Amino acid sequence: MCTIFIVTVYRSPTGNIDYFLNNFTEALNHIYNNTVDIILYGDFNINYLNDNQDKQALNSLLTSYSLYSIIDFPTRSFNNSQTMIDNIFINKFRNENYLVSPLINGLSDHDAQVLSLFNIITPDDTNEFYSYKKNQ
Repeated sequence: MCTIFIVTVYRSPTGNIDYFLNNFTEALNHIYNNTVDIILYGDFNINYLNDNQDKQALNSLLTSYSLYSIIDFPTRSFNNSQTMIDNIFINKFRNENYLVSPLINGLSDHDAQVLSLFNIITPDDTNEFYSYKKNQ
């Protein structure tokens, strides 16, 4: 049986990165083990188009859970500038057969990202939803 955790994240652009990373580590520790597959996506407010300390810190953390960025295109356009602050992280070794593409929806300055995973077999008999939020 395959267990998949789909986790969505929003990190405030003015939030303390160390506070975020510490609490995010705690949340990932609750769900991570070698038998689960984690799909992590959201607005991290860390620009992956540029090399920076926040990007390096997040990559270092997520690599320890075998999660890697798969977005390679700008996700936000504002005032003639582009950033890649929205991202998707997956275990690329477990999910080698995937396709990711932008979806320009015109509803905001952020574009959506569409992830298609192929060759995944999931059971149809149970669907469970868990929510975890740590208040500041």
